Amino acid sequence: MCFPYAVRIILLSSLLGLSTSCEMNDKDEYSIKICHLNRVVNLPSELNENSGMIWHNGLIWTINDSGDDPVIYAVDISTGNIIRRIWLSGTENSDWEEIAQDESFIYVGDIGNNEGTRTDLRIYKISKSELEDSVIIPCTIQYAYADQIDYTPALYNTPYDCEALICSGDTLYLFTKNWTGDYTSIYQMPAQQGNYLAAKVGQLQVEGQITASSYISDKKCLYLLGYNDYVPFLLILDNYVPEEAYTGHGQKYIFPENLGLQTEGIIVTDNGDILISCEKGYTAPAIYKVTQ
Repeated sequence: MCFPYAVRIILLSSLLGLSTSCEMNDKDEYSIKICHLNRVVNLPSELNENSGMIWHNGLIWTINDSGDDPVIYAVDISTGNIIRRIWLSGTENSDWEEIAQDESFIYVGDIGNNEGTRTDLRIYKISKSELEDSVIIPCTIQYAYADQIDYTPALYNTPYDCEALICSGDTLYLFTKNWTGDYTSIYQMPAQQGNYLAAKVGQLQVEGQITASSYISDKKCLYLLGYNDYVPFLLILDNYVPEEAYTGHGQKYIFPENLGLQTEGIIVTDNGDILISCEKGYTAPAIYKVTQ
């Protein structure tokens, strides 16, 4: 994820004036809550560039983004320590931005595309049954956006950047980090090895840039993490079915007290805690908990 380190003090002061508690306001199609993120545990410097995470078998599984080794890290939430490293053999980390899962598989999204120029977008698929191994050979899902015809470099000004990925059934869904508008476009492709044109199947108004996602399939609940003008937010959509147009009324949490945090991953633990990871910025890399 690329996120400016500059902090606007005037903006912070005005936002903090909104509320220091979770007050409800009605705005547009979402219910708005002004909340805050509480630090749970710091992460080691090896995870300064953490990007995306999942919750599996009582552990956090995360990755680093562009330029790091092609490794999945297992982290103990109680200490923040890395307890396992799994190398994806035969791969490279061009810009790993998201990690997702279904019942049997984990998907690592090499999907970052800040300039909108990449022709090597891909998602690596590994079986959860192999997680005890230190080296795994993944399946590769290659794709391009079906509606992209222009690959002229447009740094931070492209609709084809992406940092959010979920799996539902036998289909993968991408939620773009759209630098050109206040909506995220939704693309889909099969969750099987192959080379695909990802088809655009819809969009959601989010008023910001999306940086991570999580989907609880049995509860039909979608979580979209992002930021707007350096302020992190979390959008929760109940009764969300990826294959259908969303007609529900979502809830949006805004975190003005956490202005400038580089929010990178989101999970929901077994006891229902919503945890958010942040890479190193003006603070150390860490895991935060949404406090309502």
